[in-house]
Amino acid sequence: MAGMERRPALLLCRAVAAGMTLVLWGAAAPRAEPPTAVRRTSLALPAADAEESPAAKAARFLEQACRLTEQSAELEKEGNCRAIDGYFTAAEMAWNAVWICPGDPTVLPEAAERYATALEGLLRTATAHGRLDGRGLRVGPAWGPIVVPIETPGMRIRAESIERVVADPPPADRRVSRHHERGGFGLPVSVRVAPPAERDRRAAPPTRQSLAATAVLRFTMPADENVVEAFVGPLARDHAPAILDLVDPMEIAAVDIGPARPLLAADLTAPLLDMLEGLPKDDVLAGFLRPYGRADTRPRLQLLEPHREGRVPVVFIHGLGSDEGTWYDLLNELRTRPWFHRRFEPWVYQYPTGASFMESSRQLRLQLAATVRRLDPDARDPAMQNLVLVGHSMGGLHAKLQVVDSGTALWDAMAQVPFERMRLRPTLRRYVASTYFVKPAPFVKRVVYIATPHGGSSLASLAVGRFASATIRQPPATVAIHREIVTLNPGAVRPEYESSLPTTIDILEPDSSVLQALHRLRPPCWVSQHSIMGDVWYSVTSGPGDKVVPLSSARIGGVASEVVVPAAHTKVHHHPITVLEMERILGDHLRECGLADGR
Repeated sequence: MAGMERRPALLLCRAVAAGMTLVLWGAAAPRAEPPTAVRRTSLALPAADAEESPAAKAARFLEQACRLTEQSAELEKEGNCRAIDGYFTAAEMAWNAVWICPGDPTVLPEAAERYATALEGLLRTATAHGRLDGRGLRVGPAWGPIVVPIETPGMRIRAESIERVVADPPPADRRVSRHHERGGFGLPVSVRVAPPAERDRRAAPPTRQSLAATAVLRFTMPADENVVEAFVGPLARDHAPAILDLVDPMEIAAVDIGPARPLLAADLTAPLLDMLEGLPKDDVLAGFLRPYGRADTRPRLQLLEPHREGRVPVVFIHGLGSDEGTWYDLLNELRTRPWFHRRFEPWVYQYPTGASFMESSRQLRLQLAATVRRLDPDARDPAMQNLVLVGHSMGGLHAKLQVVDSGTALWDAMAQVPFERMRLRPTLRRYVASTYFVKPAPFVKRVVYIATPHGGSSLASLAVGRFASATIRQPPATVAIHREIVTLNPGAVRPEYESSLPTTIDILEPDSSVLQALHRLRPPCWVSQHSIMGDVWYSVTSGPGDKVVPLSSARIGGVASEVVVPAAHTKVHHHPITVLEMERILGDHLRECGLADGR
């Protein structure tokens, strides 16, 4: 009974003590000066610790970090939000250890590991409890949380545009062969950028836009903590003022921790894996069999990163039965090069490969022109006037169609009557004209063909190809347009195209009149062309090739360079030789366009 009589008094004392902590924090917080990336604050040790060696104090901080992380992990399993506070303080203890003992080679590795573990737990639990978003990180009690602001050094995005900070490493994906990361201080994360509002959208982002960042929770100095008592969570104490930096590790190499300046950790592959995980799982098959059937099977030009003035867009165009994910392996390699990160930005064109070939090319032409116009309305940015197109397989044919003057060649390949004699409604006439009468895009200066069947592929003529072509169901609007053209103009359309418009597989047949017409067209002198081809197979009928496209079909006249890679068709753009050739081509592009300064 006596123990029960003392319990209310004990609870009251605890409540008063907790209240005093909030009062002390409220008085101190407004005067706290937030740290900056380059500021070094002189260390002031409490008097009680004056005789303790830096190594001993660093060891004590690391022991506290370990204990707090373990306790916070238990709370996290229980779904207790106080785990946030424990992880926060564990990160601070590890930070303090480096600050106290910056020259000890044994302290930094252990402190960096404990710091990253605590920070990963902090970001994960804060996200789970709705305490982390673009407005900041909220720690402390729910009735009076402390907001830790977020800064984004080098990332060129505002904190308000952050949708989510992904601390957990994404799963591996077979489409990305290597994982590029480096050790150091901080926690590599993927930062998902929120889609822009419709009125502010200047170019379409991908399904999920993720950027590489390194999270660093910065503190001013080892805090003289006002520990009250461990009662609900691991501790109840005043949180030290801090800032959560989400740093671009390609722009900033190190972090200041008092007199120490360790290199930043980085994971450049994680954002690509995060974006791959966000792609619609059935997008490829749906886009092939039922093009335009859903919003995500419609053609869309996507910027994988927020646009920055002065960077040259490199537009990647996938091939038949594929999607934008096929490029992530090549991008994973190119984005590790600092010069690529500074001078280029990747765009991808995602389109339903079962749709009409000419319509997909038309959409690419319209979206390229509209995006360049939106991003550079006054044509002041030289980078936006020197685009590079890179196409794999059929994507190379789409790329070529952006840089040629067709004259009447494409129309003559489809019809037996001159265009001006066709009976068409005005709106339909404008549509057909924009599809079959094309001019070179003035802002495209270079095209790279990778395993492109300029002369067709015999596989399209085989039974499997004809079955696939018959399986495709074109959208009703496309079918209606074709039917109207044929009905109003009997006998005007070539016999092979009277029943339907040519599918992408029809175009790839070596005897396709449209493909032969495109093959004969040549880009203007200001467009440089390059060919990368595969050779791992020899066919008695077509000779050497990549098992899908023979070298005789992949070769085209007028190219500035030609490289043969020992890889099959679906692997040519993944091969290390292709990566090196792309580096060389893009380096030449910068020099020839006068944009090489600062590479």
